[in-house]
Amino acid sequence: MTVIRYFLPLVVFLALLAWGAASLLRPATYGIEPALYAGQEHAAPALSVTGQARRPNIVVILADDLGYGDVGAYGGAVIATPHMDRLAAEGLRFTSAYASAPVCSPSRAGLLTGRYPLRSGIVQAMQAAGDSLTRRLSVEFAMAMSNLGSIDMRGGHNMVKGLPLDEVTVAELLRAAGYRTAAFGKWHLGDFTEWEQYHPYRHGFDHFVGFNMSNDDWPVAFYEGENKVIDDIGLDQARYTARFTLEAVRFIEESEGAPFFVYLSHKDPHQPFYPSERFAGTSAGGPYGDAVSEFDWSVGEVRAALERLGIAGNTLVLVTSDNGPWYEGSSGGLRGRKGQSYEGGFRVPLLAWWPGTVTGGRSDGTPVMNIDFLPTFAALAGVGLPADRAYDGRSLVPLLTGAEHALRERPLYFFHDYDVEGVRVGDWKYLAANSHYVWPNPLDKQDSLAGRLVSARDYSPPGSDESIPTLGTWPLLYNLERDPLEAYSVADRFPGERERLAALLAAFKSDIHADPRQIGPGGPILGRQ
Repeated sequence: MTVIRYFLPLVVFLALLAWGAASLLRPATYGIEPALYAGQEHAAPALSVTGQARRPNIVVILADDLGYGDVGAYGGAVIATPHMDRLAAEGLRFTSAYASAPVCSPSRAGLLTGRYPLRSGIVQAMQAAGDSLTRRLSVEFAMAMSNLGSIDMRGGHNMVKGLPLDEVTVAELLRAAGYRTAAFGKWHLGDFTEWEQYHPYRHGFDHFVGFNMSNDDWPVAFYEGENKVIDDIGLDQARYTARFTLEAVRFIEESEGAPFFVYLSHKDPHQPFYPSERFAGTSAGGPYGDAVSEFDWSVGEVRAALERLGIAGNTLVLVTSDNGPWYEGSSGGLRGRKGQSYEGGFRVPLLAWWPGTVTGGRSDGTPVMNIDFLPTFAALAGVGLPADRAYDGRSLVPLLTGAEHALRERPLYFFHDYDVEGVRVGDWKYLAANSHYVWPNPLDKQDSLAGRLVSARDYSPPGSDESIPTLGTWPLLYNLERDPLEAYSVADRFPGERERLAALLAAFKSDIHADPRQIGPGGPILGRQ
């Protein structure tokens, strides 16, 4: 009996160890193969222009890791944000706006392409090509541990090294309509210090001043156009928010009546926090708050330039963030943070300012996402969307102008690496599976060794076929109108809604995993406008 008592646990332990070792080498890509992304360096399709549109100037000001609750207009009370608050008072404040991913690189891919980031093969933050051996090994170790469920980055690696050339960006669409296009600040969609095909110039931008990577993905190179001015900015970062702002203002001033598109993608308030001397120590929100204050100043400088030049009435300005807050910052009480499928990871501030077109002081709770930017801008510029690919975004023009629309009930999907964890339709949000991020097993999603071991705690009473979960349960269903903090799952109370959203999610997940790119002649156009 003693032998059996110790032998059986030993056998189980060794089996689990072998299973774990195999898992280390098997990233969770949910059946998606890298070969699906091969041959993506061919040219983008020809674009058609109707010439019937108004062609307003367009400015997108993107924060990095700005929380939903960091802005005064969204209830923030710690950090002063007078310039964003003014835009909200004079424009439109979206209260259910989402990034297309809860981390930076994929979110930016979604914003620029109008497609869910998985279609581009980008699911995680991209690493610098010249990263140190120690940092590269730490990433590989994190990926291995993720496959065991010890770190919540299942799948981890991207399928591509940068934004594929056959993806059509906002800049390419607008340039076809005669726009001057410029990107300032953080790129983070392929390290063009090593692979020049990922430079913004290869993706529709006429002008660029900025970084190849995020401000903590060293070496961080500073570029003017295609000229590398500094190999690695290191910690000398205080000057760049003002520099990018002044470059954007100069570009606007030099447009001389031609329509323009400005993508002002700031480093703030992503850590490490290095605001300029003017803003350092000025905020009650510490160094993070100082960085938010300088970002807010930048918003004010752009608005002031548009007014000074007399072109504010013909310019749409959107201010938003690439995802929720990371280690610091406020989610506004929303559950979760950067990297998570809860609201705090995906929901972001989104302000629209367009004097004379967007009625001032409005709030809109329609669920929208940054994948909606491209079809919105295409509609305003009179550019037809390419017919060879799926588009997931929808035009927000009806929301901007106060017209009737049917956007409220369209599904929006929430991705975690290669998995599609949830969907929102109207007031309802459904999460099929995720990690609960609570004691004692924060990473309890059951697609990993750790998650499956956690589920072994379920209790089956003797003589009963029923299994009782002793920790977290799935799926989760929230009514965000009544419960915006995702505190109370009502999956058992509303079986009709649960099953409706489960069916939607299952169908979409099956479709995008079978053909994530949905691009090429004769390809399916599931989300086309």
